Amino acid sequence: MGAVNRLYRRARFFVRRVTSFDRERVMQFARQSATLSKAPVWWVAADMAWCAVRYETTFENYSEWDFRILRGRERRTYMTDPKSFHLSRRLNDDSIRGVFDDKLQFAHRFGDELGRAWLDVTATDVAALAAFLEGRERVITKNPGGVGGNGITMRDVATVGDTAAFREELLRTGETLVEEVLEQHPEMARLYPGSVNSLRVVTYRDPDDVVHVLAAVLKVGNGGVIDNFSNGGMYTMLDADGRALHAASDEEGHPFETHPITGVAITGYQVPLYPEVLELVDRLARRVPEMPYIGWDVAITPERPVVIEGNHNTGVFQSKPSVSGIRRGLLPRYRAAMRF
Repeated sequence: MGAVNRLYRRARFFVRRVTSFDRERVMQFARQSATLSKAPVWWVAADMAWCAVRYETTFENYSEWDFRILRGRERRTYMTDPKSFHLSRRLNDDSIRGVFDDKLQFAHRFGDELGRAWLDVTATDVAALAAFLEGRERVITKNPGGVGGNGITMRDVATVGDTAAFREELLRTGETLVEEVLEQHPEMARLYPGSVNSLRVVTYRDPDDVVHVLAAVLKVGNGGVIDNFSNGGMYTMLDADGRALHAASDEEGHPFETHPITGVAITGYQVPLYPEVLELVDRLARRVPEMPYIGWDVAITPERPVVIEGNHNTGVFQSKPSVSGIRRGLLPRYRAAMRF
């Protein structure tokens, strides 16, 4: 029965992919993957469709993890976004998801671990906003429901002018969460000072109350104020001690042994205060027991690690074979922890 359900799930996923088919985007991923081998683009596109059924990959997954150059037994080791989504739906309680979908709810629930002051524009007046801005050079405004770095703006307080008009602007654009700018640890700033370089740590709290770290990722900005992969940033995987395993890569698959702007070596880079990071995510994972499978975004300040946000449908991060030389994914680690 389980095999039948898996087949049905994969077939349903494939049908959804076909009905939402974006030919140009698919061909973009196919051309990118074709550069790794001598196979023609049409053959790569056909292989992408096969992998969507056989391994539940998205076309983005196929390109990001170089499925074109992997053997079948290697492809089977990769966690994919659809697999992760199924796990999230099965393990996490729908009724609690608002805590993670809404940044204001998250701030209320995890306020003591945020490490920064914040203000809800909808619940305060012009005077409170003016008091929050006073003495600060910059603030960040966020859309509480934004994802992937969208709906986030860095603001120079000196340019605000009329606070009442600024408040009306925030209400109009939906960027109603105002936060002070985190000061990141000097070692993280040395890597790239233009953004807060964060970690994504994916945890699973099992029925025996053990918190497993399934993946640990270092995300680094590259020319922008946001480190997100979809906004020009790059990432590399970390080992159990918080050291970068290999070069970082961006959304186009470009490898970066050193940061192109600062020249700091990425391969072997040691994240500061990493034992404290592990202690933090262990505490966070126990805070909402109804949501055992979460991806935490963590920043490192000079004093301690703090949480930025939690993601109940966390993206999947794994080593890119053409960059790292690693041709094995994290699915076995997920299976061992989650016992599926």
